[in-house]
Amino acid sequence: MSCQTHIVRATLVGLLFAQVSRADTIDPAITALVETSCIACHDSSTETSLDFESVGGLADPEAFRMWVKVFDRIQGGTMPPESEERPDPAVLKSATGTLEARLRKFSRSGQDTAGRVPARRLTKREYGYTLQDLLDIEGDVTNHLPDEVESGSFDTVGSTQRLSAIHMDGLLRAADDALGLAISLGPNPYHEQTFDLENNAFLNDFHEKPLELGGNISRRLDEGVALFRDVDYLIQSGILGLQVNAPGTYRIKATLEAFQSKQPVTYKIIVKQPSGGATIVRLGDLLPDNPEAIEVNAYLNPGDNFYVTLESDDSVFIGLATQGAKNYTGSGLAIRSLGVAGPIQQQWPPKSTRELLVGVELVTNEQNGSTIVELSKPRIEHVREIVDEFAERAFRRPVDAAELESFVDLALPGIEEGLSFDEVIRVPLRSVLCSPQFLMHSGQPGQLDPHSLASRLSYFLWKSLPDDELLDAARRGKLTEATELSRQVERMLADDRSQRFVNDFIGQWLRLDRVNATSPDEKLYPEFDEPLGDAIPQETRSFFTTLIRENASLTHLIDADYTFVNRRLAQHYGMQGIEGQHFRKVKLAEGSPRGGVLTQAAILKTTANGTVTSPVTRGNFVLTSLLGTPPSPPPPGVGSIEPDTRGKTTIREILRAHRDNASCNTCHRMIDPPGFALESFDPIGGLRTHYRANGAGEGFFAKVSQATYHNGPRVDSSSVTADGREFSGIKEFKNLLMEQKEQVARNVVSQLIVYSTGGEIEFADRDVIDEILKNTEKGNYPMRDLIHAVVHSRLFREK
Repeated sequence: MSCQTHIVRATLVGLLFAQVSRADTIDPAITALVETSCIACHDSSTETSLDFESVGGLADPEAFRMWVKVFDRIQGGTMPPESEERPDPAVLKSATGTLEARLRKFSRSGQDTAGRVPARRLTKREYGYTLQDLLDIEGDVTNHLPDEVESGSFDTVGSTQRLSAIHMDGLLRAADDALGLAISLGPNPYHEQTFDLENNAFLNDFHEKPLELGGNISRRLDEGVALFRDVDYLIQSGILGLQVNAPGTYRIKATLEAFQSKQPVTYKIIVKQPSGGATIVRLGDLLPDNPEAIEVNAYLNPGDNFYVTLESDDSVFIGLATQGAKNYTGSGLAIRSLGVAGPIQQQWPPKSTRELLVGVELVTNEQNGSTIVELSKPRIEHVREIVDEFAERAFRRPVDAAELESFVDLALPGIEEGLSFDEVIRVPLRSVLCSPQFLMHSGQPGQLDPHSLASRLSYFLWKSLPDDELLDAARRGKLTEATELSRQVERMLADDRSQRFVNDFIGQWLRLDRVNATSPDEKLYPEFDEPLGDAIPQETRSFFTTLIRENASLTHLIDADYTFVNRRLAQHYGMQGIEGQHFRKVKLAEGSPRGGVLTQAAILKTTANGTVTSPVTRGNFVLTSLLGTPPSPPPPGVGSIEPDTRGKTTIREILRAHRDNASCNTCHRMIDPPGFALESFDPIGGLRTHYRANGAGEGFFAKVSQATYHNGPRVDSSSVTADGREFSGIKEFKNLLMEQKEQVARNVVSQLIVYSTGGEIEFADRDVIDEILKNTEKGNYPMRDLIHAVVHSRLFREK
């Protein structure tokens, strides 16, 4: 044995003695395993991410993660690699058992000392929802706040959150805006307006304008106007005479009809912001000879406009150019009437003002319609009464006297200056909304107190503060009882606010928030339109909502015999017989490649760049987001190694070249197969047999066809998994995934725990997850049961 080997082993023994064993004598099983099966490839002279000569102790978080990784690799059989001699089974079992016990004990001791969840603040979404529910307002006031930093995990995780001067400035401005919406003492801004479409000078001018100047796309009717082309500048509220001066919910009323059409005509009502952003607030199909009275509520801010238009394609332009709008015989949208009313309030001053300013009398000034605040006791007493009730709801717990007075005293300077009462009261309320007690989730290590448990539960399922019933259960000490906790979970899941949880959770976990991060290439995918873009994420949201509502098995994430579509998405999927733009559950045809989340257009679009697909990106999504087994980062120096891809023309050939490189092969043999299984779907989720290439292709007829793309190479969605199992395409691959349903369930449970608690999964948490899986295995891991199990676990009920 060489001198260097003796030194390495001596160093290793010292490390294991001081950092893993934490005992008076070294555990010979761990030493024997590392010496015989690990050290040859993992010392300072080898290029791997693990070096046993320099790894730190368990108290070092990075080193602890490394030891966990060692345990997982050994336990999973991937270390040592298949090419090396296998460890003695008895040595392996003894070593892994000892290492597991030490890691669990060290992890649990850290949780007992400091808790597993670091203090965290409200996320941007949580802050917005909390202000809406606390102040009974509808507007989103979080536009001043920066977006959450991308961390690779949920934005609820406290260890990755940021709180900067920019955040504090945004929080102050958001609090001011929220209080401005909540305290409304001016005249009632409500008004109703019906637009005169037939005699509007702007519209009549545009009916006659040349097509190249944006006109000649509409026609004056005896009743209303007909619109033939999808534009945002014609039937627009601002142009028609609406000036939005007060924010609030407005009711848009329209009578619409399919015009000159034997097929359904798709209409759209869209709200457009001054910044250029736009939101579809209503989309639907109009059947021939069946005019419809449409009503839709939309939140409008000053400067917003809404417009009515229809879905059309470029062929309309040719018809209008040759016939003119007056003589055009193609289909269009008849807008028979259009009006708006709002802001809608049940009473004035609104409920938000009345409930916030408790104890004062609000009297309407008959002369100007504004509201006068009449006080019945000294100002500071009214301030104390209002702040007392407000702070208890805002802090989600009782407020002690000293804490209350620290906020009440902030009103004294304004009282001394003689400011109006609404100016005076805003100061302490604003301070409450920017205080650590409001912004932060904290607590002491150990069992959560009832109010902290209520807060964690409400921010899990509602993304907002607890309601009165939940706080009452906490106040009475009932929430810590298993039966009451289950009842509250059921009640909260049945509430509409639980949709916030669905949207936010899958928005981050399945990356649905990024579905519109890229725009499809218009020449390669001309069929992509606004109704399809609007429909795509709704399928996944409806699917996950149903998993919870019906307590369906998590295996449906892998494959299911149903999905959710409207007419536009069904058309995209090649489904027949689906009418109307409303979403509904449909049974998939026998042999359909759809079913499960991986074949939903939202996932397929999110994992593409709008032009091409990448098996690496999609494969990484399957491993990371669905299975929870992300590939390891490349070893040091691998970034500088480029395989020779000269002469390679397909993505499969290029990736094969990467796999031929030993440094790349380890990861690519795991990542590429699931990515190839999804290659039969294009960047917008359509099923394909060939890749698309720009241009009409070769030949005279191709050139004159005006086609924007032609078929390229044939798609091959077959591959071989890392463990040697072949599959011919997505259907066979999903069968293989079904064999890993426990791992999918483990990942979902882990994601729910991280999301709901704000703390990453630690080694000591594994036993809890194992127990949840064991208790739900018989029912094939029902989704609603898993949510209940997470809430009842010690991980949720402890800091």
